[in-house]
Amino acid sequence: MKKSIFYLPAILATASLAIISCSSSPEDSAESSAESASANADQSTSSGNARTVNTVLGEVTVPADIDSVVVLEGRRDLDIVLSLGLPLTGMPYEEAGSLDLESPLADELAEAKESGAEELFLADEINVESIAAAKPDLIISRVDDVEPIQDKLEAIAPVLAIGDQSTSTWQEDLQLVAEATGTEERAAELIDDYESQVAELSEEYADVLAENSFVPLSYNEEQIETRPNRLLSTILRDLGAKSSDAFQAAIDGEEVAYSPEQTLEGFEDADGIIALVNDPQVWEDVQNDALFNKLPAVQNGHIVRSDKQTHEGGPLTATHSLKVIEELLKTF
Repeated sequence: MKKSIFYLPAILATASLAIISCSSSPEDSAESSAESASANADQSTSSGNARTVNTVLGEVTVPADIDSVVVLEGRRDLDIVLSLGLPLTGMPYEEAGSLDLESPLADELAEAKESGAEELFLADEINVESIAAAKPDLIISRVDDVEPIQDKLEAIAPVLAIGDQSTSTWQEDLQLVAEATGTEERAAELIDDYESQVAELSEEYADVLAENSFVPLSYNEEQIETRPNRLLSTILRDLGAKSSDAFQAAIDGEEVAYSPEQTLEGFEDADGIIALVNDPQVWEDVQNDALFNKLPAVQNGHIVRSDKQTHEGGPLTATHSLKVIEELLKTF
């Protein structure tokens, strides 16, 4: 059931993804990763100096020796490239001053820039000429970015299309890129490490997660909403966190959005809130909002902030998101 939405300028941004059972033992996790890698291996072949893998846009042949990789979207694709240690050459950048929270990829990205990686175009404004000038051996990005300009990109280099939080998990995309680049062992290590962190955190805060309800809230100029498949959302689910009514409705497939006037109606039952707000001025406005301050989670200090940089990603962003959630859990 879609909740009614009234326009009121005030509040901003959007929330977060990856579904792995938090009840798995380390042995089960290792077996799961091995089985997934084996399944992906069945879909790929290597021939001479190249590897061929199946993607949602068809077969792609990737050279065995890769010296230069360009990404187009700058979140999951960038995270996977950095996590696997691939030679990043170019990526998009955010407009200066648009985000005040540090990127989950900050350290790795700084290291890549020191090694020669360059910012090629503004995020969401893909520039094919800049990509061509970077002379990549491989282009990686989500299918939504690739498909409209697939022919132009393929004229430059092989293009590996991955999904997003609505079509695949970051683990699946990580394994696909690993199969294409010969980094399967590293991918398995990253997945196992994430599963171990989830198991540890879910055990340490088992009572808090079970006895309190949680919700990730996105704020924009018109509405407050919660989505089930963004990264922070899926990690809360991996941890076995009890969902607020609105969050559970979103998980069940309902479109859940409220106007600012409906803040209490939508989220009064939530004991813990992750507020996803991009702009620092909007975050200040949110904190000064009377209805927001009437929420029990806010009154009890059970609220933390993140932003769109945790909407989706890979291993690095997942680890960062676990720290955001732990920061919230520590308030109980």
